[in-house]
Amino acid sequence: MVQYNLIVASARVETDIQLPLPPQRGDIISISTGVSTPHYLVHRVEFFANSDIVNLHVQRFPDQLSAKLAIEGFRNTRNYLGNE
Repeated sequence: MVQYNLIVASARVETDIQLPLPPQRGDIISISTGVSTPHYLVHRVEFFANSDIVNLHVQRFPDQLSAKLAIEGFRNTRNYLGNE
């Protein structure tokens, strides 16, 4: 069993998280179901040799709507944050 730790701004905020699939850079994850729960954008996946611990360096959003408006490609067809 792989143990996932969420790292936000170099601080561990959640530990021992179970996910159905291993996340990759750019994935959006949520610890619980629901649109009003925190959502996280994965910036980096950090593996350790000979260990079952994986650190996920993430950016936190307070809810799904905030993530949707800020993250290009996450149900965002309005190009809210365009490439400038």
